[in-house]
Amino acid sequence: MSKSKVNIRTIIKKIGIIFAVLLILSLLLLLVLRFIYPSVLRANHKIESPGIDLMETVEIGGINQALYFRGKNLDNPVILYVHGGPGMPMMPLLHGFQYEWESDFTIVHWDQRNAGKTFYLSDPEIILETLTIDTVLADAHEVTQYIKKKLNKEKIIILGHSWGSVLGTMLVREYPQYYSAYIGVGQIVNMKENTPVGYHAALEFAISKGNKRDIAALEKLDPELGENFWGIRKYLNKYNMAEDYSFRLIMLAVTSPHYKFNELMYYLNVNTFHYSEPLFNFLDDFNMRDNGANYEIPVFYIMGERDYQTPYPLAKSFFEEISAPHKEFFSVPNASHLTMLDNKDEFNRILIEVIKPLLTSD
Repeated sequence: MSKSKVNIRTIIKKIGIIFAVLLILSLLLLLVLRFIYPSVLRANHKIESPGIDLMETVEIGGINQALYFRGKNLDNPVILYVHGGPGMPMMPLLHGFQYEWESDFTIVHWDQRNAGKTFYLSDPEIILETLTIDTVLADAHEVTQYIKKKLNKEKIIILGHSWGSVLGTMLVREYPQYYSAYIGVGQIVNMKENTPVGYHAALEFAISKGNKRDIAALEKLDPELGENFWGIRKYLNKYNMAEDYSFRLIMLAVTSPHYKFNELMYYLNVNTFHYSEPLFNFLDDFNMRDNGANYEIPVFYIMGERDYQTPYPLAKSFFEEISAPHKEFFSVPNASHLTMLDNKDEFNRILIEVIKPLLTSD
């Protein structure tokens, strides 16, 4: 056997050993991240009386749905976090942004129909048959009543994020008597305008950076054609102007102490969008201006300045039209669609140091 063949076999064997070692180390890292780090988080953020740390399955709208309560003092104001998507709960990511809120608020996460933990509590195909905006709005109203009774509150705060900003806005306009304020994050205004506005922002950014390849690629895309949505989104993600399923989010989900491993598999389900399809169809033609701009409760928008998934300029423009007892618009620099994660310190400052005193000054 020639010396060269022996050397090749030796090299291949060494590569195989290195690969095996890396694989073992990766599995050990995953084991630590999934099973050890969440235990550390639970221990470090344990809530004692007079607080609450409660995961519940509650019958809402005739089906079982998941609610999670966290807060260090039940006398604090209550926030119902209405998640985005449709079908994308933030419960498995809350350890990345929420723990700092829990001294000042009790926060309730609700996994909506066919989403997250709630997805596994019923047959999703059966739920899909009755999934409409009216059904989910009725669920949100019932969740509100359940929270008010359980926590002995006359009113609660709605924080609506992305799709949740549509549902949350409809909720507080339909039932203002049950809410002390509305907080919109990643606020949706006009779905048909989202892509063109995002497109021009991405193109402008590419031009400012002199990126000829991206400029050429973007110029080939017509933002008015729905088929180009994901092509444009690719560049918004690249320029940190939209929510990207990045390594950061994957690691947050993997290390969640609030989702079981099998529940995390929901996010890998290729049919996730299918199970929320009626709500996406509703969103396709949604325009906030069709519902008016008069509110009976205080309204606050917290918008990432780099958010062009639900474009910042559209939210800013609509906010100027709003009539409310009190309203304030907060711009968060260096933040995109996941504002509370992108610039956590500034988001927390606004929520805790500015908004909360306005709601408790009476």
